[in-house]
Amino acid sequence: MLVLTAEVPADESFLRVLYADVRNEEVQRFGWGDGQVQAFLAMQFDMQRRAYRMQYPEAEYRTVRDAGQPIGRIVTVKQPHAIALVDLSLLAACRNRGIGTKLLLRLQQEAADCGKPIQLKVLHTNPARRLYERLGFRTSETSQMYDVMQWHPVTQ
Repeated sequence: MLVLTAEVPADESFLRVLYADVRNEEVQRFGWGDGQVQAFLAMQFDMQRRAYRMQYPEAEYRTVRDAGQPIGRIVTVKQPHAIALVDLSLLAACRNRGIGTKLLLRLQQEAADCGKPIQLKVLHTNPARRLYERLGFRTSETSQMYDVMQWHPVTQ
């Protein structure tokens, strides 16, 4: 059973592992040794963490747990006119099993309950784009690297 818990300091070691797991395939293409890869990923994790805290001080940081074990994270911001999905990350072993779909459906229900759209930013190359599109997200803006996608609740 999927459970979302507020991130606590004890989650940091898992979050570092998760970050490295998410970025591993990309960073392996650089041709670096293990030490360089680990140092780079640690630096990038710290930078992302600081950037999120600065850009989204009001964000909700939640750890995704399955059977009590941490398997991912979700970061959201409740803004006046939308819910921003800042980050949704799952361990590689937990991807393509419907977990991301379940998490997004929960978020869509939450957004529908308060009558707000969901907005996210995704790299053009991110395979999660297919999931977002399947769940009704549509591109509203595009840049050289990212697309801004939105989902709107059905109004009755």
